[in-house]
Amino acid sequence: AAGLTAASTAIAAVTAASVKVGSTFEAAMSSTAATAGATAEEYDKLKAAAMQMGRETSKTATESAQALEYMSLAGWTVDQSIKGLPSILRLSEATGLDLARTSDLVTDSMSACGVTVDELAGYLNICAKANNKSNQTAEQLMEAYIGVGGTMKNLNVPITESATALGILANRGIKGSEAGNALNAVMVNLTSGTGQAGKMMAHLGLSAFDSAGNFKGLKETLVELNAR
Repeated sequence: AAGLTAASTAIAAVTAASVKVGSTFEAAMSSTAATAGATAEEYDKLKAAAMQMGRETSKTATESAQALEYMSLAGWTVDQSIKGLPSILRLSEATGLDLARTSDLVTDSMSACGVTVDELAGYLNICAKANNKSNQTAEQLMEAYIGVGGTMKNLNVPITESATALGILANRGIKGSEAGNALNAVMVNLTSGTGQAGKMMAHLGLSAFDSAGNFKGLKETLVELNAR
């Protein structure tokens, strides 16, 4: 009798825990669907994607649902959010960064840099490499891009080139939003004629733009300036 009582208690505890997990997931899905303005069909697609990632990754279905909501908050469509979810999950797993924080940083930095959802996988590969091969984390790189991404986008500077510049700053101890602001100031000085660098370029008759009005590139501009 005592054994049956203990077994019943254990079953009841497991059942209660399952119900709690299920209700938490459903609440997260309801919030995600509301944020996305999802139809019934889209809700089912979002739910299926979150559950699939809960099975196939180290993240739970609830965490995946919350990540989908961050993407919706960034203005992504339901299909874009579902498409981007696996890449964001992989970056979170690779870096150990909280999934919600990862989603928030990815969407904000992508918006700043003008990176599209179709370009997401390549962008996140660059972030992962920064995490592993330079003296900064993926989180710090994305924080930097939030500060300087818009300027880089307007000048058509490739992500690979700006990532290299931010990597150099990181190796000198300047990281995250501080690095983004610092590089943004450098770019403004080089391209607007303001600041010490800009005034020196004007004095030397140098320009950061070619005859067609296109930015020559950060590396080439600095090489020309250094050569004088």
